[in-house]
Amino acid sequence: MMFKSLAKRRLRDIVKPQTIRKLGSFPLTQKSRVEPDFKTTHKLALALGLLSAVSISIYTKQNDANKILNETASTPRQVSFAELQLHNTLEDCWIAIHGKVYDVTGFLANHPGGAARIFRFAGNDATKGFSSMHAPTYLDRHLPIECQIGEITDLPTQTKKNKSNKKKPSKKETDIAKTATAVAKSKSKPVLKNKTKKSRHHRVLILEDDEEEEEFTAEEIFENQRQENIKNMPSLNNIFSISDFESVAKKVLPPVAWGYASTGSNDEFSLRENHYALGRIFFRPRCLIDTSVVDIGSTLLGQKSAAPFYVGAFCGSHLIQPEGERVLAKAAGNQDMLYIVPNYGSVSLEEIYSLRTKPDQKLFYQVGFANRKQVDEAPAYFQKIEKEMPNVKGIFINVDIPVVGNREKDIKIREEVHDELASDLNNLITDDTIYANLSWEDFKTFQASTSIPIILKGVQRKEDVVKAAELGLKGVLISNHGGRQLDYSPPAIEVLAQTKQLMKEKNIQRDDFHLFVEGGFRRGSDIIKALCLGATPGLGRGMLYSEVYGQEGVEKGISLLKQEITRDMKLLGVTSVDQLNESYLDMSSLEYKFISTDNLYNKNYTPMPGPRFKQ
Repeated sequence: MMFKSLAKRRLRDIVKPQTIRKLGSFPLTQKSRVEPDFKTTHKLALALGLLSAVSISIYTKQNDANKILNETASTPRQVSFAELQLHNTLEDCWIAIHGKVYDVTGFLANHPGGAARIFRFAGNDATKGFSSMHAPTYLDRHLPIECQIGEITDLPTQTKKNKSNKKKPSKKETDIAKTATAVAKSKSKPVLKNKTKKSRHHRVLILEDDEEEEEFTAEEIFENQRQENIKNMPSLNNIFSISDFESVAKKVLPPVAWGYASTGSNDEFSLRENHYALGRIFFRPRCLIDTSVVDIGSTLLGQKSAAPFYVGAFCGSHLIQPEGERVLAKAAGNQDMLYIVPNYGSVSLEEIYSLRTKPDQKLFYQVGFANRKQVDEAPAYFQKIEKEMPNVKGIFINVDIPVVGNREKDIKIREEVHDELASDLNNLITDDTIYANLSWEDFKTFQASTSIPIILKGVQRKEDVVKAAELGLKGVLISNHGGRQLDYSPPAIEVLAQTKQLMKEKNIQRDDFHLFVEGGFRRGSDIIKALCLGATPGLGRGMLYSEVYGQEGVEKGISLLKQEITRDMKLLGVTSVDQLNESYLDMSSLEYKFISTDNLYNKNYTPMPGPRFKQ
């Protein structure tokens, strides 16, 4: 800077106005041209030399600065773990995800799940927590590029727990160990770890011949058995129903994953009633009908499907296997079925759309709103979907989650198991998150914004179904959220039957108004009962459990249901789905709330655990 100021003063001294006037005006003409004297020429040369030196200096410095900026842009800043840990307050919050460091201070208040879910990772690595709940593209969609601080390479690795600090066994545990030793010696054979059956709520000692005492927690015993179950899983050839998948899933899934998938709310009456209510409807088959050829193809919201049901949305499929919703989408595509992609799943709609197994594979999309801002932005988002993803042919919007239901069994299991998955689910499920409140006016706005049919998901009252039809909306999905929201909500099939009757009474006949139903469907016969009442059923949990066998398992589950529907339609005396109606049903027992015994269902049902006693 000093050099530049000096040069400017020197130039002012040398290049005076009269010097310029001596050189003549510009452009120079022959008439105006003046021959300068030697002194003037000398001053001008000196001025030009100084000007060139200043220009070169400025250019060089600017070039060096640009070079530094370019190098900075191409080489991400390196952030140490020690520096990351300093930014751990609400006013200054950094987290690391997949080796990159982000400043999420401004995003805390806007996170759909609340600030607490992010802030627990403040100044630390959030990769596992993030990956268990979000698709990788979530960051690109929700965080501006300027939030990325740099990269981190020195994150500490997790070390194994030191078993040397384990609690000293109680007298009761020691007695168990002595008894086991005596039995082992008397039979001259070791006591096998995996053969020992003990309560999951106790600590036990297991002794083997010629070995020192080794202590196992109840969780370790259970985990050893679970790993053995995984190794010895039945082959798919030995799976004959959706309930078989559920039985296997119960034995091979981690307790937290099983608890999350299988739970209902409170005492789980609605969860059980969804299934039991289907058992109170009986068939009235016709005879002497030629059923040698049966067509189970159907149409859902104008889209052809190879079978008259769909694969429902269930957030949490990544807890069953890492590929999550990808497996369900691919299996549905291969089987020419429709799948509802959940917006709170582990994989984004955009990624699922790009993974379609066929160019003409159609998808539905399920949406929930975390706040009013998302509601206001929804029409523009729906228009974007319609433009950029034309194979999305239906949007299902939750209307039954102003808050999350009290999923008590799930919470109790997570309290017993203190692992990372349990911690993630604690923050996802048990927060008192208030979701956006919606109105009938909102739905009229949604439908006016797009030609994609907008469906109300989670309707539990016949009058609301009729109102939706009278307002000109495209359809409803009757559901109590799998019994996971308000306990003692009526079973879905019962609401469907009541709805059908009320629509008849009000003479509502709309070909463009569609009924869907979810809750308790496990068999082809269950699906046929819903079809007779004019609704297309969906399976959420059933397809979820089949994921324990990966994509092949999901396709096997769909194939089993297709076979059951075909066989039962033949036995019922119908040859196509459009022939099904209420005349094939006996519903006289439906509203009588007696509990019928279903041993297959009861075998897979996990009762609510009681509180654990201290050891």
